[in-house]
Amino acid sequence: MRDNATEIKKVLDEHQYSINSIIVEVMGTFKLNSIIRKAGFAKQDGYGVAEILALMIMLPLLMLNSVHSLYHSEFQKITTMKKDAIYRLKNREQMPWRRILYGVAKRFQRLTNPGKIVADTSAFIIDDTTDPRVGRHIENVSYIFDHVVGKTRLGFKDLVLGYFDGKSFTPLDFSIHAEKGLRGKPRKEQYKKTCVPGSPGNTRRKECTMDKITQSIAMVKRAVKHGFRAKYVLTDSRFSSKGFIQAMRQMKNHALHVVCGVRKDKRQYTYHGKKVDAKALIVALKQEGNAKRCRKLHTRYFEVVVSYEGVGDVTLYLCRFPYQKQWRVFLSTDTALSFLAMMEIYATRWTIEVFFKEMKQHLRLGHCPSRDFDAQVAHVTTCCILYIFLAYFRRVNAYESLGALFEGIVSELVEKNLAQRLWELFEELLQVVISAIAESGSVDLAQFQRSPEYAALKALFEKSFLGNQLQTFNKSA
Repeated sequence: MRDNATEIKKVLDEHQYSINSIIVEVMGTFKLNSIIRKAGFAKQDGYGVAEILALMIMLPLLMLNSVHSLYHSEFQKITTMKKDAIYRLKNREQMPWRRILYGVAKRFQRLTNPGKIVADTSAFIIDDTTDPRVGRHIENVSYIFDHVVGKTRLGFKDLVLGYFDGKSFTPLDFSIHAEKGLRGKPRKEQYKKTCVPGSPGNTRRKECTMDKITQSIAMVKRAVKHGFRAKYVLTDSRFSSKGFIQAMRQMKNHALHVVCGVRKDKRQYTYHGKKVDAKALIVALKQEGNAKRCRKLHTRYFEVVVSYEGVGDVTLYLCRFPYQKQWRVFLSTDTALSFLAMMEIYATRWTIEVFFKEMKQHLRLGHCPSRDFDAQVAHVTTCCILYIFLAYFRRVNAYESLGALFEGIVSELVEKNLAQRLWELFEELLQVVISAIAESGSVDLAQFQRSPEYAALKALFEKSFLGNQLQTFNKSA
């Protein structure tokens, strides 16, 4: 197998693109080639997996949505690799994308937390996001309900398990889900692929129709098996079923506590020896008149310990935030948490919402036009790997946000592209002048291009224009 992205690194070093610092240096630090070998996959010939993967990871930083757009842009010169090599890797059902993503996530933790310290606010965070598509021929695509906009859209639901270590959010695992399938003619026209039983691609297709709570439990179990440790599991009310809470408490000898939002449904709690649901409990607590007020959050709330059958004692926090008429219910299996402490821990769940926003806004999540479901899995995986790379770069370089980092990359990339184009234009103009002189017979063109005068002229331009344009970022990089 070739060295890690040797060809790409050579071109980026020559042009000094800012993405050199993001991809080549960070990828070298993460030892991506070693991660791929440990994942148990290697190509027999041709370009190495790490080299192809590096090119796939770079696409969002080059502001490109697809492999096709890469080979129809000026950036096609960064590699001699044919696009079919990338397509074959993306569509390959045997690619262990899940193990590769876990390998990158574990390497991130070893680099940033070598002492394996488990922070008091560390947590596994579970949520899903809408991943819209426009093509009805995409394999397993379906109509999904987007609760943000309140309507049905064509696409997938991406269920993500993330890990918050007290400072950074890291995506660990994901599954792509379908909801309401297509019918009639659109279903017949949908792309279908037969996979080898037991292959990673076949497993992913089975997960596509699995319910998300069952898959969430499986994800947390895998994360624990891979050595990730956390104090809490955070989720909103859509995932906080009784079975989910029970499964979390049974892991690692009750070491994992659950902090989650809870729906005001018919589930029963035991309070003062009586079975009550959340609505009845609110009425009872109002009658008792033991409401508290949190000045920091400007919130009125009730805090009560109840018995939850099959789980044990839990603390329910029933609160009403300013300008809201409805009472909200939160649950914590850690009964020692105060209301304010619980809210501060639950607030870290917002990191996964930021992750979804940045993945869609900056890393082109949802812009994979391929019909093959394996390519969709590859697309989400490479977006997650790039997010981890940028999170590491941000952490060691003290960027305030990933958005600020990405804006800096794009800005510098545009400036360097402009500088490169101006040099090419200047070089073409110089060639015209030299050719005109050469026609007179007084100057040998080939000899002049090898002369120190030509080299000095080129260096003068680079120092005067390229140097002034790029000096600031090169120092920081």
